[in-house]
Amino acid sequence: MDEVMAIIEIANLLKEGAYDILIVDTAPTGHTVRMLNLPDQMRKWIEVMDLMQHKHRYMFRHFTGKKYVKDACDIFLDDLSSDIDKVKTLLSDRERTRFVPVMIPEPMSIYETEKLMGSLEKIHVPVKELIINRVAESEECLLCRSKREDQKQPLMEIEDLFSKNDLVRVPLFPHEINGIDGLKRMAGYLSGTPVPTSHLKRIQTAEVPGSCLTLDPDLEFVLFGGKGGVGKTTFASAAALYLARNNPGKKVLLFSTDPAHSLSDSLNQPIGDEIRAVQWSVAGDRNPESKIEGLFALEIDADRLWVDFKEAFKGDMEEVFDNFLAGGTDIKFDREVMTEMLELAPPGLDEIMSLDTIMDLRKERAFDIFVLDTSPTGHLLRFLELPALVRDWLKAFFRLLLKYKGVVRLTGAAEKALALSKNVRRIQESLTDPEKTGFVATTIPEAMGLLELERMMGALKTGKIPCGNIIVNMVVPDTDCGFCSVRRAEQKTYIREICSRFSDKTIAQAPLFPHQIRGLTDLNGLGPMVFCNGKRG
Repeated sequence: MDEVMAIIEIANLLKEGAYDILIVDTAPTGHTVRMLNLPDQMRKWIEVMDLMQHKHRYMFRHFTGKKYVKDACDIFLDDLSSDIDKVKTLLSDRERTRFVPVMIPEPMSIYETEKLMGSLEKIHVPVKELIINRVAESEECLLCRSKREDQKQPLMEIEDLFSKNDLVRVPLFPHEINGIDGLKRMAGYLSGTPVPTSHLKRIQTAEVPGSCLTLDPDLEFVLFGGKGGVGKTTFASAAALYLARNNPGKKVLLFSTDPAHSLSDSLNQPIGDEIRAVQWSVAGDRNPESKIEGLFALEIDADRLWVDFKEAFKGDMEEVFDNFLAGGTDIKFDREVMTEMLELAPPGLDEIMSLDTIMDLRKERAFDIFVLDTSPTGHLLRFLELPALVRDWLKAFFRLLLKYKGVVRLTGAAEKALALSKNVRRIQESLTDPEKTGFVATTIPEAMGLLELERMMGALKTGKIPCGNIIVNMVVPDTDCGFCSVRRAEQKTYIREICSRFSDKTIAQAPLFPHQIRGLTDLNGLGPMVFCNGKRG
């Protein structure tokens, strides 16, 4: 909701004429789609609040006999409704608005961008240009040449899939892009006047030691988090595979709470909304469709869970008020408000329901270890705050239901709300228990990566989520290449800073590979580079 309020503020800025152009940096794909759909959701919230106000208006006229005059609540709802309409109009106005997707030439990014473009088309948000970032151009060393070769097929696929769009290629730079000079160089590519890169000489850098991260097989929950694009899905998949292969007899469920699921792409096999055994399928394997003993995966459809919950609740509430009607009374206002009440649920309750599914599986002892691929940092922090917010909302909701206690039987409505509230409490207790939960923070050795890491670690500490492990991903290996050595020298500065600021954590480094890590063969090779098996301490 706060992101929509930010868009409302943008609408106000445009109305005031304070700026000629407004440029908005949005959240990662899954949450951007949700954000752009929120104006419709907020219209529903306004309708429910207006229903509540309608009862007030009726009672005022009935008991005073006077003409009703709009009060502060009516004016607030009118203003909010007007603002939301402006936002919807603004987002679909081709003369005033342009959405520019940014992607990299890798299969996972292509898949996410394709989904994003489909979502934007449905809600009529105009898209013309599409930026392809980090395109490999250097051929100085084997790593550079391999990276360039590895991108050929994805680039051809991008040209084919997005042929209707203006494609803007931006190369992979040796230096991190920040500061005015760096941004000028980037702007040159966006405007079609690139600034040439001077010849780069090899830079010698001292090594920064790293460790392997201990994956304790006695933990129940292993969570992976980080900003979008740092590889958290890859490491979650590699960790789940590593745990399953090194702990025979344990059942491991790899589970995604990110609205833009990427597990299928990371594992290179379809997963979806039903628990599936992960299959081993590599060339030369005797049984290419044999499952990996003990490893399962699930991309939960949280939206569907939430819709099913709402529909069941509405059915229950209709039954409650039908009982009033059978007695000769129809509480019209209450019926309308209570059947629409779930539209006022806090955003993110659907994600809580996905964890609710895990708690049910845990109660059934269906799995020994749950490995979670979480939402990107900003929304993960909200997600970690949500259990308390959701419990407060459920308590208020439950108190509303208790109005009818003793008058009619509440069918399953109250029981559903109470059960969800209890499970939310169990989620809180489990995520803060160091004997049950371990959080692995994933980052990259760049300025933005370090800032996001600090923000996330602070939030984890505040939320009492145990985190003793950090993975620094995409570390450029030592080569004789001038291009790579410049990047490596810059990265080492950030790695030292991470080691200094988080000296109480175990920090592992994962190399930048010339190709995308995808499929079980790649993940099986990555696991031992980063993880070690055994009990902590």
